[in-house]
Amino acid sequence: MFVRVGSSGRPGRSEESMDTAVGSDAQTSRLSPVERALVFANGKAPTVLVTALQARGHLDVKEFAGLLGVFSVVVGEEDDLEATILALWAGIMEDSVSC
Repeated sequence: MFVRVGSSGRPGRSEESMDTAVGSDAQTSRLSPVERALVFANGKAPTVLVTALQARGHLDVKEFAGLLGVFSVVVGEEDDLEATILALWAGIMEDSVSC
């Protein structure tokens, strides 16, 4: 689930590739523009939090994003849509530190 996010095979290479992933799956194509905006906004909010925690030496954002990606795979066994959202959030976090 985690590697599906970006078109380049790496998670979250751009918001455009993530948006394509959100609209390309049978489950996620049901999302309205408002729901997509909520998914991305809710992913960016924790990204700010984990970035602040990294700046204070409490946490590594890439490591946390990796854990969230693994968690998305586990969640995917029960709910594909939730797993996709978690994988998108992991990609957003990874992008935040790779710029």
